[in-house]
Amino acid sequence: MSLRKTLILSILVVLYLIRPVASQVNGIEVSAGATAQVFGGKSPVVKVKDADGKELASISIEKDPGQYIYSKSANTLYVVHNEKQLEHFISAVNLTTQRVDKQITVGAGAEVHLLVSSGGTRLFCYTGGKLSKENREKWLEPPYDPTVSVIDTTSNQIIATHKWLDSFRAKVQSEKWFFFTQFLAASDEGDLIVKSTATNIYSGKPLSEQLLILPARSSLPVFLPDPGGEVVAVMLSKDEKLLFAAVEGEKNTNGGLDVFDLEKGTSLTHALTDRPTRLFRLGSKQEPWLLGAQEMRALSEVGELGDRRISLNKTVKSDQPNETGASAFLDGFPGETL
Repeated sequence: MSLRKTLILSILVVLYLIRPVASQVNGIEVSAGATAQVFGGKSPVVKVKDADGKELASISIEKDPGQYIYSKSANTLYVVHNEKQLEHFISAVNLTTQRVDKQITVGAGAEVHLLVSSGGTRLFCYTGGKLSKENREKWLEPPYDPTVSVIDTTSNQIIATHKWLDSFRAKVQSEKWFFFTQFLAASDEGDLIVKSTATNIYSGKPLSEQLLILPARSSLPVFLPDPGGEVVAVMLSKDEKLLFAAVEGEKNTNGGLDVFDLEKGTSLTHALTDRPTRLFRLGSKQEPWLLGAQEMRALSEVGELGDRRISLNKTVKSDQPNETGASAFLDGFPGETL
C-alpha cells in the first residue's frame, strides 16, 4: 500500500508533555472542512464546528485532554489523557457516531508523541521517561522505558508494541543515558521510521544517534546505516521500499541525500551543493521533490536526482513552517514564487 502524502516532521527534538488543559486547545481540521476543538476543565468536551463556525457536535470525554490527532479514514479524533504515575490512555472520539468508541491504554512516561499513517489506518503512540533532576535513575527503569504502541484505527486495538531500549543500550554500552525519540515516517502496513538519540544523563552530550525501523511484523528494531549528519527531512518511496533522507552538511551551504534500501539494509549518498530543508510531493502524480535553500530539485522514486530544477527568488529559512498552512513549502516570504 503506497503513501499518499509525505510524513515530514521536524528533526528538532519535540516530545510533547502531557498536561491537563483548562481552556481551549487549538483546533484541528477534520472531514468536510470542519474543525474539531478540544476543551478541558470540569466538563471536558470535543466540539466540531463547520467552516462558518456553526457547532455540529459536542462530544463529552472523560478527563482533561492532552495532545490529540485525527485519522481521516476512521473519522476519529484520538485524545491522550494523563493518569496517575505517568500512565496514559487514549480516547477514540468517533466524529461520525459522536461518541467515544473506546479507551485505549498505552505505555507510561512523561513524554507522549502521536503519529497517524498517511492513509489513517494506523495510529502510533510513543511513551517514555523523562530526565528527573531529583531522581535520575528512576526514569530509566520500567515502566518508563521508551515504548511505541501500534493501533489499528478500524478496530482501535493495539496490534503491536515495540520496546527497543535493550537494543539501543547494547550500541552505546552505557546505562547512564536517556532518550530523545522522534517519529519520522510511517506506512499503513505498520512499519515506523524513528530517530533516537541516546544522551548522557550528567553531561547532556549525545552518545549515539540512530535511524531505525520498528517493523510491524517483528518486535526487533532494524538499525539503519549512519546518515553522517543531521537529518532534516525524510520521505518514503511510493512502494515503501526506499527511505529518502535529506542531511545537512558540515557547511551551511551543502548537504546530502541519503537513499536507504529498507529491504537490503544498504544505503547510498548523493552530494548536494545546496542546503536541504525538506522533502515533499507535488502535482496529480505526487512526484517527489527536494527543497533546498536556493532551489527545488526533482527526484525519482528510486532516489535519483533529476535534471529539473526550480530556482527560488529568496533563500528558504532553516526553521520549519506550519505544515498545514499555505506557507508549508516556501515559508511564506512575501512575493516568493516557484
